[in-house]
Amino acid sequence: ETYSAMLHLLLCVCAGAPSKTCPRYPSCPAGWTWFGGRCFIVNSSQKNWTDAESSCQTLGGNLASYHSTAEYTFIRELIRTAAGSYPTAWVGGNDRETVSETMWMWSDGSQFDFPNWAKGEPNDYKGREDCMTINNGGQDYVNDAWCNTNTPFVCVRDP
Repeated sequence: ETYSAMLHLLLCVCAGAPSKTCPRYPSCPAGWTWFGGRCFIVNSSQKNWTDAESSCQTLGGNLASYHSTAEYTFIRELIRTAAGSYPTAWVGGNDRETVSETMWMWSDGSQFDFPNWAKGEPNDYKGREDCMTINNGGQDYVNDAWCNTNTPFVCVRDP
């Protein structure tokens, strides 16, 4: 059955057949990278969390969310590819509109099911850290940070 499915896909691709029986693979806009059914882009301009989220919304998306180790690793590597290193970068996690430091959410509205916090985080240092960064200090470290800090950021959108 797997062989049959692969043959079908090969015939569709080779024939360029846009038929209803051929699977369609989504494409991302120029500059975006497809992963796990969504499109991602790194923006290297330095913005605070609010302005970064607004920039992503202008592009039809939000600051990136991740829901698995694979997505988290993909985002880190996408940043490394764009920047040549692992700079601290905004993603969509935040607790700005929640009543508790333990109630975080993704700006895209998806379930906050895999934050992957570094040990001891989030700690809301000095009561001012309400936005999520990855690669904190260039490390494999997810941190809550002061939202007015200017850093690069990662956006996500549907294809």
